[in-house]
Amino acid sequence: MLQKILVAIGDLPDSEQIFAAGLALAQKLDAEMLLLHVLDPLVHHGLSTVPSPLVGGILPMINEVEIDRYLVAWKDYERKGIERLQAYAEQAKEHHVKAEILQNYGDSGPLICEAAKNWSAEAILMGRNQKSMLSEAFLGSTSNYVLHHAACSVMVIQLPALLS
Repeated sequence: MLQKILVAIGDLPDSEQIFAAGLALAQKLDAEMLLLHVLDPLVHHGLSTVPSPLVGGILPMINEVEIDRYLVAWKDYERKGIERLQAYAEQAKEHHVKAEILQNYGDSGPLICEAAKNWSAEAILMGRNQKSMLSEAFLGSTSNYVLHHAACSVMVIQLPALLS
């Protein structure tokens, strides 16, 4: 019987559905949850670039003001991620489910697998976004990576296609 379920919470509005599915599963199995959010440093957080006259305007020029603005946006992103995880953990507690939280940054797929292994998770529950084949070819698929590299069972919740 599953006693430890890692629930990977993403940045999309549909993360509430992922959490709800993880909570329902944990309740039915009397399991505990690890709520994991991976911060992606490659996601745009307000850093704008100005084309440089070097190399025909290809290389971006980033000034100190833009870097400071980016750092403020990054700290806000971190804070919001932790607050959301804490709110989910509180909801789990209200439903008599033990939940721990973890937030890290980097490449989501490997970090989800590593966290599951370190926490001795018996299952990972995560979402999957429908990307175009071209987008998936260039950007990869976190759920596909986890399905092929996790040392435990993986349950993938299908989310609606992204509009953008």
